Amino acid sequence: MNVRTINTDELNLLFQLFDYNNPDEMIAENTRDITEGKIDIFGLFQDNRLIGEIHAAYVHDDNRFAVKNKRTYLFAFRIHKDFQGKGYGQLLMNKVISILAEKGYSEFTIGVEDDNKTAIHIYSKLGFTQLIGRMSEEYQGDSYEYGLYLKSL
Repeated sequence: MNVRTINTDELNLLFQLFDYNNPDEMIAENTRDITEGKIDIFGLFQDNRLIGEIHAAYVHDDNRFAVKNKRTYLFAFRIHKDFQGKGYGQLLMNKVISILAEKGYSEFTIGVEDDNKTAIHIYSKLGFTQLIGRMSEEYQGDSYEYGLYLKSL
């Protein structure tokens, strides 16, 4: 297993993990954000196959999510369905947090919908235990309401 950032030429790999309503918009948005240094997308690879992803946002309009050089917002955390339940998500999350801690980040946030009890349990085991806000947003026409959880090192 190998964890590394996904470059802008590889964004189409993300289609293996999520069915985007507007793939072209996703590629344009993520290309811009990666190029501007606003985000990184970390991929978990087995050989050359992408089996997981986490996006890390370094800046956000709401500082509960992210504060440059201190707090990172982790989102779009996905493991391919064929690899779920085998510890790969925990491996990916721990590796990404380790990489970001080496860059000076000491706080991490993640959003999870209230009805996703499995994710809440997993995130709690990973140290995301402090609820710091109730959020709602839209992405590509879908609405999401969720709790924003904090993990501090």
